[in-house]
Amino acid sequence: MYERKFYGGSFYDKIKVGKPEEYDLDLVLNLPVIIDPVVEASDKPGFVNVRIRQLHRLSKGKEARKFEKIATLMDGCRYLSTTKVLQWVERIINLSLNKLGKEGNEKYYVDVHLDHNQNTRIYVNVSKAHPAFTLKLRNSDETINLDIDLVPCFQFTEDKWPQRGYRKNPFPKVRTHFLVVPKNPRRMEHCENIGRYWRLSFQEQERELISGQELKATKPAIKLLKKLRDKQNHIKIASYYIKTIFLWRVEVEDPELWQQSLSCVFMKMLKCYSDVLQSRNIPYYWNRDNNLIGHLKEPTLKDISNTVKNIISDVETHLDDPFVIAKYLINQDQLDSLKCEITLGSRVKRKLKYSQILFGPSGDFGCISEDERIKRLILDKEFLQEVSEHYEKYLQPKYRHIV
Repeated sequence: MYERKFYGGSFYDKIKVGKPEEYDLDLVLNLPVIIDPVVEASDKPGFVNVRIRQLHRLSKGKEARKFEKIATLMDGCRYLSTTKVLQWVERIINLSLNKLGKEGNEKYYVDVHLDHNQNTRIYVNVSKAHPAFTLKLRNSDETINLDIDLVPCFQFTEDKWPQRGYRKNPFPKVRTHFLVVPKNPRRMEHCENIGRYWRLSFQEQERELISGQELKATKPAIKLLKKLRDKQNHIKIASYYIKTIFLWRVEVEDPELWQQSLSCVFMKMLKCYSDVLQSRNIPYYWNRDNNLIGHLKEPTLKDISNTVKNIISDVETHLDDPFVIAKYLINQDQLDSLKCEITLGSRVKRKLKYSQILFGPSGDFGCISEDERIKRLILDKEFLQEVSEHYEKYLQPKYRHIV
């Protein structure tokens, strides 16, 4: 059944912030065509059921032995079961661990050749956070510290693309597959058939949607917004929610927006972020009936929303401070270093002074459009680019390990 690996998640999408210590690795499985699997839209938008219609054909096929495990992964009505698939994968992982070296009764390890003709002993532990099985890799002094999320999933071709409320495949010629992941909906723990729900995953299509030279500011802006979220400790806002906001805006915005300076794009998207928090709704890009933040409590969303509104207000109030955004993205030591490294030229200072006069309380700031207001937050594009590059510098880790 094993088909391929898919490198998913923020790191491989190039929107990761912080140290690259966490990686997502999807283990892509296939169901044989002969058993006629069908993907059915469920009563929960964003989730589907997978039903096997012709299991009996497998016993007559040439590859029956190869797929003999399939029958054990279904429930009594021949629906593919998330519970049984996860149990099966867990058994496989445990069998694999037992083939590694072992120190004492608990520590599994593998010796890896890294550099200087020396082997490094990497200790391996596994934790469960369904749908992922996390491989925790550490060396003795923990200078190597990696988490790799292994996620089993099944792939299907476009002819089985979900209907009933789902948008069509935007890349039918180049991204012809989609995935289903053994993740159950929230607040359904006591549902009798909870094991039938599979979460849809269109990672390959989403990667295409936010890539390309014409969208050059998109990924850096996503990273900045995620960095702001982390700095404000908004742990309830998943990275995927932020990515989804961008997916919607890429669809409706003029392409020229993404060619503008990073600061301009960031402020535009910060306002979009504020708007969806206020409305308490981030629609799932592939089916808008699924509100990604619908499970969050109203006081939590209100608190996050107020924080973001205050940040926007502070930026707009302090137009003469080119570092006003930076303090919400990096810590004080990094901010001090940033200020030391950037020297404001006289031309930039004049423009900033002009900005303060023009858009201050006595200026005409209130008479211009919202888009123009954002564009003029910092007037000098060259200086803006320089600041943006330094922001990026302080978002990058000081070291990285390659898997």
